[in-house]
Amino acid sequence: RTNFLLKFQPRKMSNVGMMDAAFFVGKNELLGWLNDLLQLSYTKVEQCANGAAYCQIMDAVYPGEVPLKKVYFEAKLEHEFIKNYKVLQSVFDKKQITKHIEVNKLIKAKPLDNLEFLQWIKRYFDMHYGGHEYNALERRGGGGVTKENSGVVATARPATSSSAVSATAAALTKTASRSTPVRVAARDVSNVASLRPASAAGKRPAGDEHIQQMMEELTSLKLTVAEIEKERDFYFNKLRDIEITTQTTERTTISELVDDLQKILYSTSEEEAVPVA
Repeated sequence: RTNFLLKFQPRKMSNVGMMDAAFFVGKNELLGWLNDLLQLSYTKVEQCANGAAYCQIMDAVYPGEVPLKKVYFEAKLEHEFIKNYKVLQSVFDKKQITKHIEVNKLIKAKPLDNLEFLQWIKRYFDMHYGGHEYNALERRGGGGVTKENSGVVATARPATSSSAVSATAAALTKTASRSTPVRVAARDVSNVASLRPASAAGKRPAGDEHIQQMMEELTSLKLTVAEIEKERDFYFNKLRDIEITTQTTERTTISELVDDLQKILYSTSEEEAVPVA
């Protein structure tokens, strides 16, 4: 019985739906976990687009069974990304994992696509990782956006900093789960530039660089908030479509209704999930 469950557990993972708890794990939590596991300093999920991190996550689950020598951690171009995904696909095939890797979407470095795949692969890791020690840097022989070569310390929890910029960014990030307050806060703080004294024209005060850094971080946070709102609306619309379908359905059997609901659940952002009457 135990052997049977172990053999087919990977196949069950491929059927994890969009309403699974795995797809509600936030970006910051995912990046903290990824950076700790692989000794990286990723700041955006889009940095996973080259496929190298995904390959090494599988190596952590199955040490020695992923040919990391074939993985190019410094990949910058799409044709280099594809080579890494070929390695990842070979591991999926070897382990009978039927999850479809949407390479054409992932290599475009779109936040939502990479976020969803990272959520899925973390779920797989949580279900299959044996708890053994894993030295990611040693396994890949260096390389990648590491804590050492980036100058950024990444941990599962936000690091304490005396910098006003980091403190402001951390506060806004924490507020990101509340869409409307975030927009207001972002607009208010974006007026920091107007606080510069007129007498400073033509000069570069000591705090000027910090203000510039703050403005850049705020711009990034605004984009993040926009992505979160888009994702929230995407899932809310699914729930609304399901509600309409269940209230107006003319289906006569449970199986037909289930089919309609599954079409809504598994439709992508590029498809229109129209409620079925």
